[in-house]
Amino acid sequence: MSARVRVLVTPKDENPYQGLLYEAIASAGGKFRYSDGPSGSQSFNLLVAPLMLVRYRLLGYRILHIHWVFQFSLPWASDVPLARRAMQQWFRLYLWWAGFLGYRVVWTAHDMLPHDQVFFDDREARKHLIEHAATVIALSEASASELRELGARDVRVIPLGSYSEPYPRTLGRQAARGALDFESSDVVVLLIGKIERYKGADLLLEAAARLRASSPVKVVVAGSCKDTAHRAVLEGLAKRANSRAVVRLERIPDTEMATYLEAADFAAFPFRKVTNSSSVLLAQSFGLPVLIPRLASLSDVPDNAAIRYEPGADGLVEALELAASMSVQARSEMGAEGKQFANAMDWPTAARLHLEIYSRLLSNRSV
Repeated sequence: MSARVRVLVTPKDENPYQGLLYEAIASAGGKFRYSDGPSGSQSFNLLVAPLMLVRYRLLGYRILHIHWVFQFSLPWASDVPLARRAMQQWFRLYLWWAGFLGYRVVWTAHDMLPHDQVFFDDREARKHLIEHAATVIALSEASASELRELGARDVRVIPLGSYSEPYPRTLGRQAARGALDFESSDVVVLLIGKIERYKGADLLLEAAARLRASSPVKVVVAGSCKDTAHRAVLEGLAKRANSRAVVRLERIPDTEMATYLEAADFAAFPFRKVTNSSSVLLAQSFGLPVLIPRLASLSDVPDNAAIRYEPGADGLVEALELAASMSVQARSEMGAEGKQFANAMDWPTAARLHLEIYSRLLSNRSV
């Protein structure tokens, strides 16, 4: 690299993705900063975001890498249509100002649309982002095809690297199952991570409650759930499922994640909709077969690494029954295929591919 690439990243998220990627980018010679603002107030940081662009531009940053847009939602007025309209215009101004200052904009399309509404018209805001992005990074071939249909000019596919690194294994399978009070005969099906409506935890609990009494399946739902109404629904469904369900609706510390993953036999992801999922990759990184609905966005997951079912609770009941009937050998083979898929990309390679994109964008435009 003739000159050190400097990348301004927005927003900063708790997902391990950014830490794994940008640490690898820094190791490869790049430099990055999160444009998260000078204060603890999201509203104030939004107000001064254009000034932050000026500041970092003067410090030599020429790439603006946008990962999500949730930072443009006013926490105190997220349900006010007028506020959403104002933030949509502010987002347009932000992108225009970035271009005026000489930034090359890169967007990683983690989600085609926000899971929770951000702007008055999220589709229109996405269209504007695509128009301003010099390059759009897709995490799968499936999402790349959709992005091209939406009009993205330059789409590059860079899959996620393995997610097992942040969650070191501290126990073996037997000890992990003992720590969580599972019997050797239990077939443990896990849904772990931040619990949001689109992930379908309610469908999993409903399906668990409908299994025959002799089924060995035990369903585990573990992760924080900030939506109080959805939380109440999950707690009610867990009572219906009785001893077949273990529900822990709080953030699972990183030090405990591996315990749940090692104790499980399968991981279930009953998405209502999704673009990409690091949770699926995390489960596969630990060698777990996955239960996933037949969605085009999940078509990159190899068939021999997953049990696919028709979306909804009915299909999920069938998938759980199939999982319970699988032999240990068949389960192991499916998990091994998933692990190979999850580890196909490593973070140093992902970092190199990002740096190639950044360098190309900078060389194609004098600033």
